[in-house]
Amino acid sequence: MRERQLAPGRRTLTTSEAAAMLGVSVPTVRLWADSGRVPCHRTAGGHRRFEVEELADWLRSADAPPPRSVRAVSSDLEFLPCPLLARHLLDCTDAIAARLSDHSPDAPDLPVAPPSATAARSEAQRYVRPLARALETGRLGQLDERAEVTGLRGVARGQQVEVILRDRRLSAAVMGEAAAARDAGHDIEPGSVDVLRAAVEHITAGLIRGMAEGLDPLSDPPSPAPGP
Repeated sequence: MRERQLAPGRRTLTTSEAAAMLGVSVPTVRLWADSGRVPCHRTAGGHRRFEVEELADWLRSADAPPPRSVRAVSSDLEFLPCPLLARHLLDCTDAIAARLSDHSPDAPDLPVAPPSATAARSEAQRYVRPLARALETGRLGQLDERAEVTGLRGVARGQQVEVILRDRRLSAAVMGEAAAARDAGHDIEPGSVDVLRAAVEHITAGLIRGMAEGLDPLSDPPSPAPGP
């Protein structure tokens, strides 16, 4: 494994992101990286980082369909910081999870069953924590990149429908809790619900971009137009 400072501007992935792109587990990526099977670098702090272009070259050499380079989204996109709403959402993680798993037995069947209470709580925590960090700082940070990787992973596993529905349910649950807090007069920033809506829409947009990037290299080439 090469140890060097990565060049600024290069699109890099963490170990979990590289695992999602390659469609293998995180321990497998660590093993492959440490044994030199896949190209990997160490940051000055000792963390593994993977360059997308190098992974694409590695996949080509392994006769696997290479993913297109994921377009990085600027983390400098700014919102109005909303630390009060961020704290409220963190405090309401269990309520958000309850919204995810709530489905009346008398209601029509869903195309994808709602998660169990335990799974819903895990999904809510994974969604709310990075979202709250973005709301506290007023910056997207890695929200879009995380969403792109989730989209890529969904394509790799053939779970596009599940991923899209999970995102819709999570965003609706979070927006529902925020709107309820506003309507009940909780101490959150004026206009923070609109800021939250923009943030969750950025997450959804990143998810769809990741799916498009994952599907494109696997799609069949267009048929030639018929001759005159």
